[in-house]
Amino acid sequence: MAVFAQIELLGIACDDESELQQRLNDLYQYQDDVLTKTYHRSRIALFQRLLQKLILADLIRGFGKALDIGCNAGFYAKVVSDFGFKDVLGIDISAQYVAKANQEFRLDLPGKRIAFEAMDAANLIPAENEAYDFILCTEVIEHTDKPADLIKSIMTLLRPGGAAIISLPNCLSLGYFTTYVASLMRGCEISRDLREHLSYPFYKGPSLFKSRGARVVRTAGVNCLFNAPVLTLLHGTALFEPLNALNFWLSSRWPLKCLSQFFFFVVTKDS
Repeated sequence: MAVFAQIELLGIACDDESELQQRLNDLYQYQDDVLTKTYHRSRIALFQRLLQKLILADLIRGFGKALDIGCNAGFYAKVVSDFGFKDVLGIDISAQYVAKANQEFRLDLPGKRIAFEAMDAANLIPAENEAYDFILCTEVIEHTDKPADLIKSIMTLLRPGGAAIISLPNCLSLGYFTTYVASLMRGCEISRDLREHLSYPFYKGPSLFKSRGARVVRTAGVNCLFNAPVLTLLHGTALFEPLNALNFWLSSRWPLKCLSQFFFFVVTKDS
């Protein structure tokens, strides 16, 4: 808890002059993609706050092993470690991401470990007696051919009394709905990536986990107000920062969290 108490929660402003944002820019190669940079910073900030609430509510009791499914460049795994977990494993299908994550965040000290492995989440088969106190799976399930199998693996790997934070796209959000309508109006074929994102209304993910015996204890979201044209128009103006802060606040509250573009929910596994 002493380590946890020292953590400063991240803000959502993407100040390219700050050391943290420069590191995120380097890790995730945002380039000039303002949308991805803005949404990703808010998702990281929300994840931190959810993890803090779970610890304060005693919904996470063990700080042994943690698993980050779809770890990308490894920043989330570092956040998990900073919150006091002793052994954090990140997996990703991209060997390039895993190599970068190991380069930036790999740690192997007595009582403190962060490691990354290249692995397809669809092939995540629980080993005998393997269990995790905490699991993160953000923006992965929608890209798997057999989401039910991955959900089953997550629930099998989660230790009784443990918690998992899951995020999925929400097809009922302004961001995805207007992207879909714009593609239809232009006569464009709907890309596979967009179809995968459109497969999940906010209530579908929690329902799938409940069918595997999970208990949903928290829900939240990111981005209920912006779509690509609106964010692009506002970015760089005096209105953007206060509206972005309002967007972040509203997106985790009922009922607007049900319209957020990125829907987060927390599941636990009873003993």
